[in-house]
Amino acid sequence: MADISKRIKSPRRERGDYAAKTAAYTLKSSDSGTIYKWNSATAFNFTLPPVQKALKGVFFDFIIQTAATGGTGHGVSPAAVDKIFAPGVTATDDKDIYFATAGDAVGNGFRLVSDGVDGWHLIFLNGTISQEA
Repeated sequence: MADISKRIKSPRRERGDYAAKTAAYTLKSSDSGTIYKWNSATAFNFTLPPVQKALKGVFFDFIIQTAATGGTGHGVSPAAVDKIFAPGVTATDDKDIYFATAGDAVGNGFRLVSDGVDGWHLIFLNGTISQEA
C-alpha cells in the first residue's frame, strides 16, 4: 500500500499562543495565530502589519482582558494603505476600529484575517465596534 502521508499538506493550524499587552504593540506576520489581549484600563491600539500577497490568510485574535476606562477604547490600526472590512464600518484606508469605552467589556473580541490584497476582514465579532472618524 502506498504511503500518502507525504502528499497531504497540513492545514494552517492555530497556535493558540496568548500575549497580554498593556500598551500599544505592533504585530508581525510571524505572530499569526496569536491571541492578543488588551490588559490595561488605559485604551491602546494594536498595529497590524501591512497587507501583502504573502500574508494572505494571516490572522490575529483580539480579546479584552481589562476594559478601558478612558479614551476611545481598545482598538486596532491598519497600515496607511490597508482597510478593515467589518460590519457597521466603511472600509477605508488607514481607519482604526475600536470598542467604544462604554462598549469595552471583558471577553469582547474578534479575529482579523488578511486577504493578501486590500486589507483585513473582521470575523467572529463579540461586542460592538466603532470606526475612527
